[in-house]
Amino acid sequence: MKALLSVFAMIILVMTISWVGPVSPDQPVRGTVIKNPVSPNPNFAFFRTHRQGKGITATWGLDQNAGVTGFIVQKTYEDPGDMYANWDNICAMSCGNERSFKHEDMNVSPGFISYRVIAFLLSGGTIMSMISTERIVSH
Repeated sequence: MKALLSVFAMIILVMTISWVGPVSPDQPVRGTVIKNPVSPNPNFAFFRTHRQGKGITATWGLDQNAGVTGFIVQKTYEDPGDMYANWDNICAMSCGNERSFKHEDMNVSPGFISYRVIAFLLSGGTIMSMISTERIVSH
């Protein structure tokens, strides 16, 4: 009986590995930032939001700023995971030689507010930061 259970467990293991496939170090893991040293495109080094006074301050930085022409900061009170969420552009700024940037949003209402930054590249493409969510209870 033990031998039969061992064989059955081995068959399940083989079927699971063949269905899921082996995990490769090249495959991204959800929630991680993937950096490709071969790519000439910059990456967001960090993106954070925090409550400051009666508003929210967003700060972000780039690994390199070569090829970035500017940014748009966006926010939403809707579910950021919803592909139909309405993101409002709250700030547009150009990119100089700096590697870190900041925007203060003083126009906030109670609730959950999610922020993201879109960077515009010289090549015409864009890169998007991760999403950061803050909760405003009251003013």
